Amino acid sequence: MKYVIIGASAAGLAAAESIRKTDKSGEITVITKEECLPYSRPSISYYLKGKVNQGDTLLRKQSYYKANNINVVTGTEAKEIDTKNKTVKAGRKSYPYDKLCLATGSKPFVPPMKNVEGKANVYTFLDLASAKAVKQKATSATRAVVIGGGLIGMKAAEGLSKICKSVDVVEFAPRILPSILDEKSAKSVKKYVEKEGGIKFHLEDTIVEAKSKGKNITSVILKSGRELKCDMLIVAVGVRPETALAEEAGLEVNRGIITDTSTMQTSNSDIYACGDCCVSTDMLDGSHKIIALWPNAVQQGIAAGSQMAGGDDVIDGTYSVNAIDFYGFRICTCGLINAQGPQYRDKVKAYGDEYKRLVFEGDRLVGFVLINCSDNAGIYTALIANRVDLGTIRGDIMDSPSLFMFDKDTRTTKLTGNAQGVRL
Repeated sequence: MKYVIIGASAAGLAAAESIRKTDKSGEITVITKEECLPYSRPSISYYLKGKVNQGDTLLRKQSYYKANNINVVTGTEAKEIDTKNKTVKAGRKSYPYDKLCLATGSKPFVPPMKNVEGKANVYTFLDLASAKAVKQKATSATRAVVIGGGLIGMKAAEGLSKICKSVDVVEFAPRILPSILDEKSAKSVKKYVEKEGGIKFHLEDTIVEAKSKGKNITSVILKSGRELKCDMLIVAVGVRPETALAEEAGLEVNRGIITDTSTMQTSNSDIYACGDCCVSTDMLDGSHKIIALWPNAVQQGIAAGSQMAGGDDVIDGTYSVNAIDFYGFRICTCGLINAQGPQYRDKVKAYGDEYKRLVFEGDRLVGFVLINCSDNAGIYTALIANRVDLGTIRGDIMDSPSLFMFDKDTRTTKLTGNAQGVRL
């Protein structure tokens, strides 16, 4: 069997490893347009601020790929999929496949801003190449502006705050990290980041145009009329699924690549897809959306690779889960953080710099926000993943939950072993 995987981040590597686990002798080729071996994208902010070097970001050493007979072709962009002849054109070569996996990920979304496109000091912050470019140009005299206060923008701002003279974050929403924090917890995190990092926030605002001198931006004008001096602009508004290859190959695409969400098979029976390029079904509310998160990509890659090689691994359920820190402020979130509707209720407990919010639908936990109190995140996540009925528990799970709050069957089948992992 010949297997070809396009993309070498979390999903692509997981697919390759899953194939090799099931098929010990098949030919595996991984094609990536990036110049380096698969690496941890979440670590690029640590690379920016000097906490790790480039070698530390690698997920596996070169020797691993040799030992497992996985051919990683770097610095080569896949240009065309010929579904009739079952080949992938990449660079000057064509790679034949019996089974193909698209793990093409996502690309930065750059909103329209007057006099910004094409300027030399405008950067994104999604991969190692962009992080290296930013690190090379940022100095102690740099006045940096980040547009986007989500996960990517906030990690870029944190890294830059260790280097630059000033960092301003512009966010269209009324709070930072709007996808993972509620209003109250966002205020707490914002206050802490302002104090520890010296970052200035401009909420419910956006950049409408830039002033420039030659090829470089010198300042940006906000919708509110405010002008910010700017030597470096980081665009971190969001990402869009990379679906061009899939569309050109005639696969079903609707925002992202459409797959069987348990097997990750696309509308072509010999092609699978996984990771940020795919539409996922949220197991908690049934919504169809892009869940562009590392754990989700890994699990989809495992399922796709297994199915390609004739295995039986599947996706049991997908939901959002995050674990991140800013200046030592630890944040864990999971599930339906911003759920709307009369069927949902929540409980909140705040003490000092710790914050806990649990979201319920009936007698089930469907979401949580934990700030500086993540010791029980594994149990809470297992309760969400396994749809555990909380109607018969002994005690209040708002306190530190114990396994012995649950009956023996729940403890042994849903809350021990793998059940306490981040994802089932």
